[in-house]
Amino acid sequence: MKSTYRYYLLCFLVLSATFGYTQAQQNTHPDSLLKTAHSYFNQSLEQQALAAYLDVLKADSDNFEALWHTSLIYARVGYRYDSEEEMMENYQKALTYAEKTLKLYPNEGYSHFVYAVAHGRISDLSDSQTRIKKSHIVKKHAEKAVELLPGYAPAWHLLGLWHSKIANVGSARQFAAGIFSNGLPEGASNQKAVEYMQKAIRLQPEQTLRYKLDLARHYERAGENSKAIQALKDIVQITPKNDIDRWNLERARELLEKLS
Repeated sequence: MKSTYRYYLLCFLVLSATFGYTQAQQNTHPDSLLKTAHSYFNQSLEQQALAAYLDVLKADSDNFEALWHTSLIYARVGYRYDSEEEMMENYQKALTYAEKTLKLYPNEGYSHFVYAVAHGRISDLSDSQTRIKKSHIVKKHAEKAVELLPGYAPAWHLLGLWHSKIANVGSARQFAAGIFSNGLPEGASNQKAVEYMQKAIRLQPEQTLRYKLDLARHYERAGENSKAIQALKDIVQITPKNDIDRWNLERARELLEKLS
């Protein structure tokens, strides 16, 4: 009787161990990790998403989804730091992952998108000569992103930002640009800046707060403060859904106070 009991107990322990091992394998499989990462990303839990995407890359270093999302998150997280040193550290990581993504997947719109985002972020903290050079890179790859991903709102938003910043470069920087062989890219306009940013809002209305804040910044950049103030008044009526929304809402309130 005892030997029979020991036999069944041993079988139970073996089956339990096997089941536990199988479950652990499933939880660390790249597909399972990727599903978890996407869930965090879609909830705007960027730090958790970043950790999960990095876990995917430990198991599959060439995983396309993990590569471009990791690049994008580093660029977004870096933007919310107060220290330029911490910003640049994150932007450089964003560029490293973007470069690998573009190298491995040159025909994917997201590859061009994150490559443009990373260069654009670094440009914001760079000297005039570097900004001018990177403005050409951002233009080329943002345009390629919207060509390959015509329904992807962030790509249109990015292209709108490019038009806004280049169309409103100050005269001193325009003069400096003329010194360099490439100069500033041609074709930037305030009309296209507004058109593309508004298109992003239509395509992804759940991100209206973030997109409209950049639209308000565009109006300020273009000297249209009354439009900027109206956009900001609309923004402060929006109920934030997460910490990122709350951060952007605070920036909107600060800008509204400055312009009013």
